[in-house]
Amino acid sequence: MRRFMLVLSAVFALAVLATPVDAQLKFGAQASLISGLEEASALDGTFGLGARALVDPPLSPVGGFVDATYYFPDNDVSYWTATAAAQLRLPLPVVRPYALVGYQIRGVDVPSAGSDTDGGFVVGAGVQMNFMMSVFLEGTFEFNEDDPMAPDFDNDPIVIKGGVMFGGG
Repeated sequence: MRRFMLVLSAVFALAVLATPVDAQLKFGAQASLISGLEEASALDGTFGLGARALVDPPLSPVGGFVDATYYFPDNDVSYWTATAAAQLRLPLPVVRPYALVGYQIRGVDVPSAGSDTDGGFVVGAGVQMNFMMSVFLEGTFEFNEDDPMAPDFDNDPIVIKGGVMFGGG
């Protein structure tokens, strides 16, 4: 009888915690700021806007997201990024600190030099707060390839992102 009650309790707990798949998807907007580059960089202090889709299983320590951001440099340079990352987080209901690791594709178009696309890994940490909507703030470090024309130039930026996410349960 004790086993039956234990199994029944476990089934009841799983049924109560079950959430439909559509409640685990969140979509939103984000703002980004590139910093940490040498002052000679055309991208230091550049602001960007983008969108994010988040897979956010409730009370799970693992989640993931994809995002895309277009930046607005002060010159004629066109710069964008697209990221896919996994989050490892504390499974708390309201405030979720997390670490992230992912891969990012970057595209740059300089009118006088042409366009180029490359990719690299990104790591970071952040916090997500869940109320009627989710709000997040994170800092990431991007690993870019060194430029052979300027080997001493710092081109591994620190990017601060913040935004709001809607959807989910």
